[in-house]
Amino acid sequence: MQAINSLSRSRRNILIAAVVAAAIFVGGYFIVRTLAAGFFASVDASTAQASGNAKIVDAPGALNGKALQFTGSTTTTPPPTTGTTTYPARYSVGAPGVSRYQQSDAKLPVPAGYKEIAASDSSGAYNLYSCSGTTTLDHVYIHAFIYIGTGCHGTINITNSIIAPPPGSNQRAILVNADSSAALNINISDTTVRPEPVARGGTNAALTDHIMNDCSTCTINMNRVDVANSGGMCLCGQNTTIQNSWLHDSYIAHLADPSLAHTGGVFPYGGSGPLTIKNNRLEPGVNAYTGTEVPDYWKAITAVLFTQSSNGSTLRNYTVDGNFISLGAFDMGMENGQGLVVKNNVFGPNHWGYTTTCSSSCGVTIADWSNNYIGDINGNKSSSLLAKPF
Repeated sequence: MQAINSLSRSRRNILIAAVVAAAIFVGGYFIVRTLAAGFFASVDASTAQASGNAKIVDAPGALNGKALQFTGSTTTTPPPTTGTTTYPARYSVGAPGVSRYQQSDAKLPVPAGYKEIAASDSSGAYNLYSCSGTTTLDHVYIHAFIYIGTGCHGTINITNSIIAPPPGSNQRAILVNADSSAALNINISDTTVRPEPVARGGTNAALTDHIMNDCSTCTINMNRVDVANSGGMCLCGQNTTIQNSWLHDSYIAHLADPSLAHTGGVFPYGGSGPLTIKNNRLEPGVNAYTGTEVPDYWKAITAVLFTQSSNGSTLRNYTVDGNFISLGAFDMGMENGQGLVVKNNVFGPNHWGYTTTCSSSCGVTIADWSNNYIGDINGNKSSSLLAKPF
């Protein structure tokens, strides 16, 4: 009986070894083909950028003769952290007194003490046609989108306020159209920007546009700003600082096909810098009220942070420091930039991957990639470092 049991164990061990070997062979090589929202249409293993414990190898018979091979880990694993973060907690920034709200709420719970300002005309805009010196909007509830006209220069301060473009608005939440004849400083602090939702097929352009844009002579500072129900934080690529702010609940429920939108977080399209993104909570694909993913968020949200050149521009002096970056098709898409600094961030869940670049021909370079960790949907970082992507 003992001999029979010994033989059975021997056969069983051989079978287990064979299964493990087959699993390693199958799992070690596979074809990479990703479909992402927006500008990423198709990426296969012959052009993709491998990172971490993986590398692209020749694999006859595979798609384009290339495959992804896993190797030993290239990252170190420090002790677990204490859980302290540099970015704000949910519902901790924005206009004073605004309580928790849901993406689908028709209107924000506006507390007492805010002066309501309606649209200046039938376009649905609150117009700032001519500005000089310092213009300050404090404790106002602007039930319109803001148009900053060509004649606006000097300084515009928007603080302790609410900006809520209603259904029917035909522009982003803050449309900057200042000319280049003089400098314009725009400072937004302790403010909630939340375009109001519409039913499927309804119109509110602010739902799918970045809440604001820069201009050639603008300097933009955003601090402790809560942005929801929008196509992103800022279409800004120069002279811009965004800090201690929160992006969430990108609204796509009104679109029958979410992939028709190309939203994101901060998008320096054609920007040359400087651009600083520091200590922010950037999670456009989250339903903050429930702490879960917005269904199909990734079809609309190309990347939380995305850099792309225009007309030969080169992004420089770009710093991403101390943020939580989560729930885009990619967390970070890099197609442009020299000497990018990406440090002390937590990268959360995503659909296609933490980072990507269009190809090695983009010429993107990273000056500092350090202390970037992987985290969960709530922004709690793990002890796993995210390797430099290329």
